[in-house]
Amino acid sequence: MKNNRILALGYRCAAFILCLLGILDTAGVLRGAPSWTILLYYTTQSNILVLAMLGALIVRTAAALKRGGAAGGSSFFERLSAIVTLSIFVTFMLYWTMLAPLMAGTPFLFSFANLQVHGVTPLLMIFDYFVFSERGKMKKQDPWLFAIVPYAYAVQSTILGFSGAVTYYGGRFPYFFLDFDASGAFVFVYLAVFTLFFLGLAFLLRWYDRRKGRRSGARSDARETAGRDT
Repeated sequence: MKNNRILALGYRCAAFILCLLGILDTAGVLRGAPSWTILLYYTTQSNILVLAMLGALIVRTAAALKRGGAAGGSSFFERLSAIVTLSIFVTFMLYWTMLAPLMAGTPFLFSFANLQVHGVTPLLMIFDYFVFSERGKMKKQDPWLFAIVPYAYAVQSTILGFSGAVTYYGGRFPYFFLDFDASGAFVFVYLAVFTLFFLGLAFLLRWYDRRKGRRSGARSDARETAGRDT
């Protein structure tokens, strides 16, 4: 699968369609009742990031398929793909550990839109990264760059909340762990815990990327040596 561009392209097209449907359904567009406030939630924004990432990967995979045929790698934008993967994993992890339990017993919990944006799309992006992306591409500073997306969102929601420019469904802030009205200064405790966890994941991913990259490089060197000896 990893070296079959037809499979990679098909997978990415299917994932793109499912991701798009999830965003449109969540925003109420498919029901004819659009709600643009939903675009201000981290879930929706991270899903849009995945949609853009998949779109870019589809274009590059299709170009590689046309230029070089079906056999070959489909790994592109590896570092950016890692950032998007961790960003959507935050959606997956926070929702199912902290938010979903608050919605137990409600019809919304297992609705298509909810499962798609909080479950299916994150898993599709994670699968794409680990199956199709080459290892050994991440740089030393990348784990710190991964924090840009979630922290940019935290700054956005704080500014919008205190400015009164927008009202989320539950009040001035989108999530209880970012809600200064309900949690006060304890928001900073949440942020500190999230930071430790997220950076831990980011450095773990970089370690995994380097380790797998070294192994791939060693196998390539061994094949080259064997080819010269024959």
